[in-house]
Amino acid sequence: MKRRSIQKLVVFAVMCLFLMGVSVTGYAQTCPAGAICRDEAPGAYTGNGPYGYSSYTLPWTSYSAGATVYYPRTATAPFSAIVFMQPYTGTQAMNYAWGPWFASHGIVYVNCDSTTTLDTVDSRATQQMNAINALKNENNRSASPLYRKLDTSRIGVMGWSMGGGASWINSANSSIKTAMSLAGHNLTAVSIYKSGRYTKCPTMIFSGLLDTTYLGGMGQSEGVYRNIPSGIAKIHYEVRSAGHMAWGSPTSASSNVAKIALAFQKTFLDGDTRWAAYLTQPSDASTWNTASLPSTGGTTPDYPWWYWWR
Repeated sequence: MKRRSIQKLVVFAVMCLFLMGVSVTGYAQTCPAGAICRDEAPGAYTGNGPYGYSSYTLPWTSYSAGATVYYPRTATAPFSAIVFMQPYTGTQAMNYAWGPWFASHGIVYVNCDSTTTLDTVDSRATQQMNAINALKNENNRSASPLYRKLDTSRIGVMGWSMGGGASWINSANSSIKTAMSLAGHNLTAVSIYKSGRYTKCPTMIFSGLLDTTYLGGMGQSEGVYRNIPSGIAKIHYEVRSAGHMAWGSPTSASSNVAKIALAFQKTFLDGDTRWAAYLTQPSDASTWNTASLPSTGGTTPDYPWWYWWR
């Protein structure tokens, strides 16, 4: 074989390997079809994200109990959103930190008060849905900072204690994309949807081993997890050192709560399943149960067939 022919073959082989490497890297990092993906690389994050955020008060004519909307100011729309409901006797000041944190990671967060701090779980569930409808209206209100910036098909519910029970009730609504509870309570709820049996969306349940209270302990989180129907993604993470009042910020119960909460919402609310790789058992979990998570977990890219022939 002539020397020039050999050189051409070598060059061709090198180019093929280069292109294959580029293709594999790009393939593994491609945004899933239909998902909201951002510049922030999937990972395990505890602090604020890369985006600047702002806040405003949801118009009282839309939601009279009062709610603060935290939104990513420097991220590109569309945005998904989480609507949070308070615990028994709770106010926005008790869990303020969740709003700026989620917004800085590119997700709108609505921190709702309840009409009174003593409202029932069922009343809180109704108010949470009212707040969701008010938020959707913001997408069409020309004076709103979120005018035409929301993906109204990607709205999740979240709550602490009785607010968590409200979120469990609303997880049965087919319009809800995700549900997340912090030391959830449903013992005093009346709705048949409180049990988890009618849940239709991926659900993240946080609880604390030291929470033995009527408001969040006594097996309430465990019961809802067990009842969620087969085929629906679900996680129960019980933090070994956490009690009922440990949930005021993403890291107050454990820094791992922030990591799991963000990865969960990025995976199921935004649909960016590359984050599923970070839904792994933390070292401080006294209980860690999962079901129906993305099969690859984001850890093994689905490479093209020719990759294995390199």
